[in-house]
Amino acid sequence: MTKIYSRCNLVVALFVALAALTLSAPNAAAQEQKKDQHPAAHTPPAMELIVLGSGGPRATGRGETSYIVLLAGVPRILVDAGSGAFVEIGKLNLDLDKMDVVLLTHLHIDHSADLPSVFNARSLSADDPITYHVFGPDAGGEFPSTTKFLHLIFDRGGIYQYQRDFGVDETIDGKDLATALNTPETEIFSEGDLHIHEIATHHGDCPSVGYRIDHKDESITFSGDMDASALPNLEQLAKNTDLLVLHAAILDPPDTPAILLTLHTPPKQLGEAARAANAKHVLLSHIPPVVEDHQADVLRSMRKSYSGPIEFAHDGMRVVVSK
Repeated sequence: MTKIYSRCNLVVALFVALAALTLSAPNAAAQEQKKDQHPAAHTPPAMELIVLGSGGPRATGRGETSYIVLLAGVPRILVDAGSGAFVEIGKLNLDLDKMDVVLLTHLHIDHSADLPSVFNARSLSADDPITYHVFGPDAGGEFPSTTKFLHLIFDRGGIYQYQRDFGVDETIDGKDLATALNTPETEIFSEGDLHIHEIATHHGDCPSVGYRIDHKDESITFSGDMDASALPNLEQLAKNTDLLVLHAAILDPPDTPAILLTLHTPPKQLGEAARAANAKHVLLSHIPPVVEDHQADVLRSMRKSYSGPIEFAHDGMRVVVSK
């Protein structure tokens, strides 16, 4: 009897040992495989857009128009600086340490009022002297040139002359851009894989320009505020762009007062321009309540011509630029 139990115990022991080997072999292999696999480091997108403000001049709860462009995850280019940009930068905890290029589409208050605040924030957190490259339209009508605008704010005798010495030393290199619609497209900034072009647009009596940012093989084009007379220039600048930022400030006629058609482009023509430019993706911004309340009508109108992705911007929105 003892021998029978011994044999049974031996069989059981062998069975348990074989089972353990069978189970442990894949586990051991899995552990070895895990050792060889290192989690891929997070690679930030080559280019990303953050909407700092998606509204217009009325107090509607949206920040006024402003954007910041990140290159390889680093905020580098400020496009317009309407009121609210400063607050949104703080909310998003954006590091401005490398932000040194500013593109102003025009000098209306809702596109430029926060520029001193943003510069001040950048200066107070910096360790080294700063050189800003600021581009914007030349003078016209009641509007100063961009260089005079900067002079009136920051230079000796300007309203915020203290700003230049309040934090680190600042150099503001301003450039005035031609605003006649027959002016050719021009490259205004180039650094390694980064290239920025501009072209004149038209925004009633306010001198204005549009911008295109190319980084590596991706691009963003900004129309700024413009009426339909500048669409041929925009279509040229935005040809095959990956992201086209358009300002949808009005509805199609007859639902828009005639005076606003001298300042902005209605949705139907925005859709036609996006198609003509072969834009891969459209972001609608500078949104007033009337457009916010009629988004379906705006999309329906644009869809008559343009079949690509269309999104409505909101404050704090992040858009990764991709093909």
